[in-house]
Amino acid sequence: MKKIFLAFLIFAIFFTACDDDKSPPKKAHYSLSSLKGQKISFTKKEDALSTNGNKPYLLVFLSSWCDYCLGQAQHIANLHAEFEGKINVYGVFVDKDEEKATLEKFVAESATKFEWFYKGDIAKLVGNYKIQTFPFMLLYDKNGALIASYDGLTPEEMIAFNIKQILGE
Repeated sequence: MKKIFLAFLIFAIFFTACDDDKSPPKKAHYSLSSLKGQKISFTKKEDALSTNGNKPYLLVFLSSWCDYCLGQAQHIANLHAEFEGKINVYGVFVDKDEEKATLEKFVAESATKFEWFYKGDIAKLVGNYKIQTFPFMLLYDKNGALIASYDGLTPEEMIAFNIKQILGE
C-alpha cells in the first residue's frame, strides 16, 4: 500500500511540475456601464480606473432593495459634496436583474450626484472582491492602491478620515 501511495505521489509531483506554459497570467479586465451611458474599465483590483483622472476614488457596491444601502448612499453623497473635485466616487448596483427605473429612483432618493453603474462585468467584479454583505466600499489612492475597505454600514466620519489622510489634509 505504501508503494502505491509513493508511486502516486511521485507521479502527481512530476506532472504538476512539468507545466511548460511560461506565459504570464492574464489580467482580469472589467468593464461597467452607467445609468447615464458612461463606460469605465479597469484591470485587477489594484489598478486605477481608466477614468479616475489621477484622483483617489471610492467604489461603492450597493443594492437598491437594501435599506442600509440607501442610508449609506446618502452619507456617501455628503462625502462626495465635501470632497468634490478631490476624489471620485463610483456607485455600483450589484443586482443584474433590477429595472433601470428602480435604480434611477434609488439615485434620486439618495440625492447622489456621482455616476452609478449597473451593467457589465458586475458579477465577476463582486466575485473577485468576494463581496458578501452590502453596502461594501473600497477606497483607493490616486495610484490605484487599496487604502481601506468598508464592510456594512460605515460612519461617514470614518470614511472622511481616510479620505483626508490620502489627500494630506
